[in-house]
Amino acid sequence: MDAMEAVAVLILIIAIAVLVYYYLLNSPESMDKLRNIVPTSADAHMNEVLNRDSEPAYDDLPKEDTASEGDDSMTKRIKVKLSDIDMSGLNTDAFSNKIDAFLDAKSDQLIKDWSLATTNDLEELESKFSQTTSNVDALEKNFNEFKKSSVEFQKATEEKLDDLDKRIESLENK
Repeated sequence: MDAMEAVAVLILIIAIAVLVYYYLLNSPESMDKLRNIVPTSADAHMNEVLNRDSEPAYDDLPKEDTASEGDDSMTKRIKVKLSDIDMSGLNTDAFSNKIDAFLDAKSDQLIKDWSLATTNDLEELESKFSQTTSNVDALEKNFNEFKKSSVEFQKATEEKLDDLDKRIESLENK
């Protein structure tokens, strides 16, 4: 169960991180504070990322020949502003329900892949253990009975052998 607990803790940490992320995106006050904390000139392309009109101070660097001058850079084509995404429809309960549904759907696969035991497996093992215990007890009882009867059998056999030895001696002495 240690692995299952670790997975549960990991999922909770990820869920909390996602909730904090969306909270920061939806509250303008925290975004303003975050913008004040994060330096804006730390990267040469930060102005491009933040959509500022001022050109970077790298005009004196030689430009590489690209396929076409009119094409935008790959970052400009792929870039999506987080402020453009509608966050009003985000519902944390629905998100949690989707995570739960995903885990329910994949639980059998996780159990199989990680060789985890379920309560059904434990109940089956307990029943097998009790059956094995009763079988061992029955075997021990049978062994003790056999041991007792074998001691009696040995005594009876020794008595018969002694009787045969006496008869052989009496025949030899005649």
